[in-house]
Amino acid sequence: MDKSHFNTFIFSNANKIYCYVFCILKNSEQTIQIVGKTFEECWHKRKVLSHSDLTPVFKIARDLAKKEVNSKIGSGVALNQNDEVDPILIHFCKLLEELAPIQAEIFCLRSLLRMSIDDISKIVGLGLNNVQSMLAEARKLIRVQVDPEGILKEFSCHELLTKYYAGSTSIEEEEQLRLYVSRMDLSEIPEIDRELFRMFLKIGNAEIPIAGSDILRDKMKELQTTKFQRVLAKIKKQSK
Repeated sequence: MDKSHFNTFIFSNANKIYCYVFCILKNSEQTIQIVGKTFEECWHKRKVLSHSDLTPVFKIARDLAKKEVNSKIGSGVALNQNDEVDPILIHFCKLLEELAPIQAEIFCLRSLLRMSIDDISKIVGLGLNNVQSMLAEARKLIRVQVDPEGILKEFSCHELLTKYYAGSTSIEEEEQLRLYVSRMDLSEIPEIDRELFRMFLKIGNAEIPIAGSDILRDKMKELQTTKFQRVLAKIKKQSK
């Protein structure tokens, strides 16, 4: 991957990387640091990275985030209420609080980032069957939180919704559900499920806080400045 492809591919997906890491750390400042480290590691590995496959990028981000959690036990547990963090991302993370960390990750990778079961398996290091069963359980637990009385009654009203809560829908089928919900074409789907899918649609557009985006842009410039250019800039600064 050359510099142009790297800048286009990695930076254009910075929001997705940020949201995923935030769901693990729940702290915006720490998340920006980890995303910056992810950029750095990806830059060093750019010759072996594909310019169309995000799986290894998320794997790098996950490993760095997990190290951060382990090195600062408890520091990422309380949800950071930074005013600049998208409120929908905050709400999404609050829904994940009752899930086991691995369930929350799998739910995030699928519902927010729309990764395939195979790719999720590679990122989290679990078998396909485990990922699918955890995804199904996570979806039901999330729904129980927002509608404790309706989970066993209502989602059988539509074939795709039944498959969705069994964890067996394809990405294409889930996109179909999102499309139906956004257009309100499936009035038989319970309002709770429509609200959840609307949230997934909105959070897909969540952005990095402006200050964090500036930090990451500077990080990219720093990574891509050669040693000669750094020395030259230092000389120019000293001569002023």
